[in-house]
Amino acid sequence: MNELHVSGVLVRSRPETMSRTQAGLEKLPGVEVLTTTGEGHIVTVVERETNAALAEVFREIQDSDGVLSASLVYHYSDNSNALDEEVTS
Repeated sequence: MNELHVSGVLVRSRPETMSRTQAGLEKLPGVEVLTTTGEGHIVTVVERETNAALAEVFREIQDSDGVLSASLVYHYSDNSNALDEEVTS
């Protein structure tokens, strides 16, 4: 089954450790940092092939050095096999 899971995760860190925290997040599989703020907010997008893999990366984000909190703000999933199914009326 071909799946795609995309999530937006807002990460909060201490402003003084934000660059180190951002560097650690960027090393995680499927994590892309989109933007940061001076207040310690890091906006990320996470892409994984399964819901379980997405949950694992979310746990890794929460456990990353310097992360105070991680909030799931968006989730999209798609099963591309559904696009291959025949439509009947």
